[in-house]
Amino acid sequence: DASNGLLAQGMTLPLVGMVLLLFRVAFILCLLLLQLFFVSWFLFAAFDIRMYPIRDFGMIIHEFDPWFNYRAAEYMADNGMAKFFKWYDYMSWYPIGRPIGTTIYPGMQLTALAIRETMLRIPAFTWDIPQVTPLKIIRRIFGVLRKAGYLSVPLIPKKIEFAPMSVNDICCMIPPWFGSIASLFTGLLTYEITRSMNAGIIATGIMAVIPAHLMRSVGGEFDNEAVAMAAIACTFWLWIRSLRTPKSWPWGVLTGIAYIYMVLAWGGYIFVLNMIGVHALMLVALGRFNSGVYKAYTLFYVIGTFGAVQVPVVGWQPLRSLEQMGPLLVFFGYQLLAFCDYRRRKHGMSTKDFVFFRIRMSGLFLAGLVGIAFLLYPTGYFGPLSARIRGLFVKHTKTGNPLVDSVAEHQPASSGIYMNYLNLPLDYAWHGAAVCVYKRSSGCYFAALYAAVAVHFSGKMSRLVLICAPICTIGCAVWFGFLADFVLEPVLLMLGKSGYQGDDTEMADVGNGSFEKAKSKTNDGSAKNNGGSGKTKGKEKQPESKDGKTKDKDKGKSSTKYDSDFLLTPLLEHEEEHRPGGIMQIKSKCKRLAWRAMGDSQRKAYVDGRKFLDRNPIALVLRLLLSAFIIYHILGLETKVATFVQHCHNVARQLSNPKVVSYVRDRVHGMVKMDDYLKGYQWVDENTPKDARVIAWWDYGYQITGIAKRTSIADGNTWNHEHIATLGRTLTSPEKKAWNAIRHLADYLLVWAGGGGDDLAKSPHLARIGNSVFPDHCGDEDPRCNKFGFHADRSPTPMMAKSLLYKAVMHNMKEGVKLDRRYFQEVHTTKHGKMRIYKVMNISQESKDWIADPKNRVCDAPGSWYCVGQYPPALDKLIAKRKSFAQVEDFNKGGQKSAYTKLIEKERAGRNDL
Repeated sequence: DASNGLLAQGMTLPLVGMVLLLFRVAFILCLLLLQLFFVSWFLFAAFDIRMYPIRDFGMIIHEFDPWFNYRAAEYMADNGMAKFFKWYDYMSWYPIGRPIGTTIYPGMQLTALAIRETMLRIPAFTWDIPQVTPLKIIRRIFGVLRKAGYLSVPLIPKKIEFAPMSVNDICCMIPPWFGSIASLFTGLLTYEITRSMNAGIIATGIMAVIPAHLMRSVGGEFDNEAVAMAAIACTFWLWIRSLRTPKSWPWGVLTGIAYIYMVLAWGGYIFVLNMIGVHALMLVALGRFNSGVYKAYTLFYVIGTFGAVQVPVVGWQPLRSLEQMGPLLVFFGYQLLAFCDYRRRKHGMSTKDFVFFRIRMSGLFLAGLVGIAFLLYPTGYFGPLSARIRGLFVKHTKTGNPLVDSVAEHQPASSGIYMNYLNLPLDYAWHGAAVCVYKRSSGCYFAALYAAVAVHFSGKMSRLVLICAPICTIGCAVWFGFLADFVLEPVLLMLGKSGYQGDDTEMADVGNGSFEKAKSKTNDGSAKNNGGSGKTKGKEKQPESKDGKTKDKDKGKSSTKYDSDFLLTPLLEHEEEHRPGGIMQIKSKCKRLAWRAMGDSQRKAYVDGRKFLDRNPIALVLRLLLSAFIIYHILGLETKVATFVQHCHNVARQLSNPKVVSYVRDRVHGMVKMDDYLKGYQWVDENTPKDARVIAWWDYGYQITGIAKRTSIADGNTWNHEHIATLGRTLTSPEKKAWNAIRHLADYLLVWAGGGGDDLAKSPHLARIGNSVFPDHCGDEDPRCNKFGFHADRSPTPMMAKSLLYKAVMHNMKEGVKLDRRYFQEVHTTKHGKMRIYKVMNISQESKDWIADPKNRVCDAPGSWYCVGQYPPALDKLIAKRKSFAQVEDFNKGGQKSAYTKLIEKERAGRNDL
């Protein structure tokens, strides 16, 4: 009987183990299916929330800049890439023109072209989805969720239809598509930082809807940031992935390729480059440098920089621009560190010898850098910091450039902006920071760096709140992912997962001075942690040389002389070897001292306590109760989460007005569609000659060339400050004085009217910008052009009342205000008065013909495509009055500081003295 009882007990234990294994597998499968469902839902939600403008207004491009991007994409699709990169556009920046291919980040256009070409190669088709039972069940579940009030629940269509799309439609759809892609890459980045699948999934969901990500990615918002956010998240994910283990360095190749796409997509590539460069430097300071990190960064930098210099608008800036010098110096520093390690291994240096060798090499390296900089600086090799970059590092909110200062999105962010665009995730991002402090992985250090940079830069420029979207998402997701993992852990332990396996023997041995024993254990552990390829191995029989002596074929790896007090512990996942003479050794010594300060009983109690929590049934039950308590409190956040999601959808709707078309509330008819701007541009397209030239403020140039398909005097690019200032001066000059210049440049005058953000609201900026190049406009004694504006009672100042802009906006709208028909004749005012168009009378055909004559263009070489137009001779006196504006970028380096710039510098100096 006793033997039968023992046999039955022996059979019962494996049976229980098998049952637990089956339950565990089933639980994990259900968990994976649930995670897959949420990922699919979140990716669809990212797409769906960005479709409001498409559903409300159709396939219409938004705002101002996207019209230029669309026009460029259309030109590339029609003419090919070769012609695109040699496209000199005379329809913009008239009469100078603009070289598009060399002044644009063409990532969006290349993406649109790739999608279009792919679609053209796929035949149109219709596929009826089989109505199988599982799909019917899923469709019913989704229907129940929608009825319960859940937003953006995926739809399962009855059939799938495909047909190639037009360039316009592709450009409108790219932001929603890339919104989903950016959300996925943010989830992958979060997973790599935490190695938590739950955190990655939560991050995907938050990034899908967070308003800071919606800012530039709703349907029709074909702007650089729409694709750049996906490129940023992808590049950062691949970089962190390349650091997972010393053997992960091949991912550095993909990091470099992703960075090239980032360079193509947006000028914010400088942020990505410096983030990775500073993080690489941080890894050295943290004692985490190894051959894997060295290879990953070197591959990233070499491949990425090689690709970046191929982009015409970038050129050799990565090797010359001051804002990109940091990563270049880090690259050189990595080569120095790798060389020192090579010499250490080859010659088996002791710690002392290695430290002094590295100091000598560092001194020579620094001396060489200083010498090279000393030789190159006088030649003008190094490019200066741009006005926008400088504005990110100074305390004041003005750059000294009135054009840059006039743009609202260049102003600092307020607390209200953060609350509106980051909202609920911002409340929990700091909790995630605490988790990162606990984990202290390379990815967590990167997240901390990202957070610091994003907070600083967005505080200087409100537009950059969008780069806070990924890191705020990550912080919140790290916290809730940590809670989800904590809740699930006791369930998995009860189903048979292995618990804590820690052992304190290695630490104890070293603490008691048993160096050789600890070293032997560490070498064995190192080989395992590195897949059997540890850097230091046990004794092996070495091959003999011809003279009978043993040859040390691994001398560089096995002959390093460690100090006996170097704490040798099993290597962590990201570590490759115990590097002497650096931060790693210092940290190890500190850990050894802390460990030795603990008694044997305390160390044993720590290990026993960890094992008790993971193995004792009572402890697991208590942990389950704690998990239930956490779940209860998380469920209590349902109202907050629902409010946040509703807020995201409200913001998405607010961002959905394409600017040229919008819904406004009418007192009689309620919400009505106001399409004055679109109709106004269409009127120009349908009712003016094809070669007509339209003068309007700088903001509207993209829409004039994109919608009206007419030549504009300037567009939203800032590459030529003097030309924009000439336009601002002309529009804010007295009517006849303005007409004397306009008749040589334009056939029609276009203004935005009707209040709100119309031209009168912007006009003080126009006058101030004009005065920065034409000091006689307002005078150096009035650098802010305060004489051009409104009095407290909203009546215009004398200078404004006489200006062309004021009269054009208020023509026949206010008693006594009208344009002289000898100079300008009204030809069209839109239904709601938002746009007014005037014909310029008695234009100079002689000047128009002179500008159109190719002989009067200045080419950089005979037969070149790069031929800059010139102002007609009739404007020589006006152009002679200009004083080149002193800004540090482009061709204006040799200009003079305007009175406005001097005023801002004086105010800045005054603040610094306080």
